[in-house]
Amino acid sequence: MSLVYGFSLFLLSRTFALKLNPAAREIILTKSAMSTGITTSKLPKNLLVHELDGDDSHVHLLLASKKKKFTQQQLDEISLDFAISLDEVIEEDKSVLVTASNFEQGSAPPNPASILKRARIRHLKTYLLDKPMNTQECVLCRSSSSPPFSVSDCKVVDHAFIDLEEATQDVSEIVCVDGLVCSSLRKNLLDIISPGDEIARENRVDEKFWTKGAYNDVAGKSSGGYGLKPEMMEVLNKQDEGGGAGAVTELGRRIQMYLEEVNDGEAVRLTKLPSAVFGPQVAPLGGNAPTHADSEGDSDAFGWHIDGDPNLTPPGAFRDCYGLYGNRLGGDKPRFISALVYLNEEWKPEWDGGTEFLDPPTSETYTTQVEPGRVVLLDSDITHRVTTPAESAGGNRPRYSLVLKLLLRKEKLNKGRKGGGGGDIVMLAKKTTGDKYIGSAASLNKDL
Repeated sequence: MSLVYGFSLFLLSRTFALKLNPAAREIILTKSAMSTGITTSKLPKNLLVHELDGDDSHVHLLLASKKKKFTQQQLDEISLDFAISLDEVIEEDKSVLVTASNFEQGSAPPNPASILKRARIRHLKTYLLDKPMNTQECVLCRSSSSPPFSVSDCKVVDHAFIDLEEATQDVSEIVCVDGLVCSSLRKNLLDIISPGDEIARENRVDEKFWTKGAYNDVAGKSSGGYGLKPEMMEVLNKQDEGGGAGAVTELGRRIQMYLEEVNDGEAVRLTKLPSAVFGPQVAPLGGNAPTHADSEGDSDAFGWHIDGDPNLTPPGAFRDCYGLYGNRLGGDKPRFISALVYLNEEWKPEWDGGTEFLDPPTSETYTTQVEPGRVVLLDSDITHRVTTPAESAGGNRPRYSLVLKLLLRKEKLNKGRKGGGGGDIVMLAKKTTGDKYIGSAASLNKDL
């Protein structure tokens, strides 16, 4: 999890054969660049290209027209064509965000900061990268207007060094929260992923809705466990769409209420993981139903994985806007988190089946205890895996859970904080002396 900010013009000049005018800080296209696939039909003559922002993973460019002969729609089309051309010749690990604007002959270019801000806002809206999750209250799931909660466990694991202007240390969190999901909401959530007879589903997975061997933790890789059938995944991931209210929107509302309470009342924004981050194959909502039978003949039926890491996003719309960065850096760059909810009506401690977390540097692990309705909030870049229930649970008894992959940030950022910082991080739990440090994080002699 290492991120190094750097000046990217050298990389650009090497990749695109561009020249730098140090005085004007303008990048002028040369004939050599045109021959690599950027043609005059894609970029009109005398358009100046300014670098607005960037690092080793991405760059933001401004196409500035001095003649003011283009409409904004034409400039937007030129920007899109130019970005596509750059994609053909750019290094595979670099992303580009391009915008365009007119300005008068002989005058200074438009303010780069304001241009960049408008371009990013348009980009975020286009690709739904910052769309608030529907968190409407569901009256059918209501138990109280402000459900009580208690943090039953808070673990701090897996610290890493982040290289910015100076090396800093970073830690990730696991927080178990009880009381957010009442029995009514728990039942309604389970009805979505496993509708039908309530007694039967507690003892056996219904294969009308689940497929053996289809559980997918990582894009393109399935395990031997039960996974929701495609039509059920589609139903689940459309639960909060259309402006209506239901169990998923109520769950989002309660998670948001909890996060705002532990962050001293500051408003937060939750966004379901957009498909533009990792692709449509990584759904923001999913379910799992491991059974003891999954482990028969395979002690590692469910593999270690992470749900997401902003420092590992592929070139695409998200990285075009934010670049690569370490999770929990704050500012306007969202924190990748996951929320899982245990949905069984009954689950005994001796049945095991919790979620196991790994600190790779020390190989130390921690496993959550399953409780009906318990919510586990975690940083998405923590290594973890599903564990199968114990034999005492019965070979076919499933342990149901719902998983949400989310982007999290404060609704309003602290003014005057350039590039974000610790004050803009949304905490998953209040700092307490009872926080438990695990693995490499235990070497940090400080509180979160």
